[in-house]
Amino acid sequence: MSEDDVDRIRSEWATVRPELDTTALEMSGRILRSAALVMRHGDVHLATFGLTRGEFDILAALRRAGRPRSPGTLRTISLATGPSTTKRLRSLEARGAVQRTPNPADARGALISLTPAGVALVDAVFPGILAIEAGLLVGVPHGEAAGVVEALRTVMASIQSADAAGVNAP
Repeated sequence: MSEDDVDRIRSEWATVRPELDTTALEMSGRILRSAALVMRHGDVHLATFGLTRGEFDILAALRRAGRPRSPGTLRTISLATGPSTTKRLRSLEARGAVQRTPNPADARGALISLTPAGVALVDAVFPGILAIEAGLLVGVPHGEAAGVVEALRTVMASIQSADAAGVNAP
């Protein structure tokens, strides 16, 4: 396999800081660069519908759930901050894609649900996202896809475990 950007980055670091172990970049660098490219292509598609990635994430979470969710649950699913989630919900509510109703289990809280327009919007957007992602992954041989998925599952489990344990720095 030919050298890629991450190989070049590691080589440059080895030149200026040879004492550093850049092995983690083998995985994290490729994950981050791949994710950035997937997001960039998807964001272009989302923009044609007047959506941001964060807004789409909320719509998709509600569509998958098939029932109203609390703003806190939506924040947790999208890994967004409270203020970011509030801003996105206000934008989606203003465009008529979601609606707030009182939460019967918590008089101070609200439940967020998709409106019919919100369902139609996410149903129109999501197939395009899937097509973009499939197109970007066309170079992964079919026989290798399951192994890649399993390896990424292992990587994600490691990162989530470290995150839950509060691992931030050496």
